[in-house]
Amino acid sequence: MNDTQDNKWDKLLHIKTMGRDDSQSDQYRYPYEPTPYSVLQRLANTGLIRKNNMLLDYGCGKGRVDFFLSYQTRCRCLGVEYDERIYEKVMENKKEAVSKERVSFSLANAEEFQLPEQIDRIYFFNPFSIEILRKSYISDDGG
Repeated sequence: MNDTQDNKWDKLLHIKTMGRDDSQSDQYRYPYEPTPYSVLQRLANTGLIRKNNMLLDYGCGKGRVDFFLSYQTRCRCLGVEYDERIYEKVMENKKEAVSKERVSFSLANAEEFQLPEQIDRIYFFNPFSIEILRKSYISDDGG
C-alpha cells in the first residue's frame, strides 16, 4: 500500500497519522513511524482480534493501530505512549475519530506501565530499542 492509500484510510477514520518523526529518537527510543495500513488490514483479517478483545498497543504513537483495529474489528484498544508531544497528537485524533468510543490512551513509560487485567491482546510495532529490551530481560531474569 502506498501513501495515497494510507491517506485515504486516515481520512476515512478522521485521524492524522502520516509521516515520520525522528526528533525524539536516540539509542533507547525509535522514531515515530506508523504501521502501514496494509499490515493492519492483514492483521484485522486474521480473526485473532475480535469485538470482545481488548488490545494494548505499546508505543501507540498517533493511534493508527488503535483507531483502525477498533473500527475494523470492533475491539477495544488502549494505547500507551511515552512522548508527550506525540501523545498530544493522539488525543487530538481521538476528538474526531470515528471509533473514538472504543479507544483510550495513556501517557506512560511502557517499562513502568501496569498491565490492566482486561488486556488479552498486545501489539508492538518496533517500539523498543534493543537496549530497552535487554534491560527489561535482565531485570526480569535477574541477571
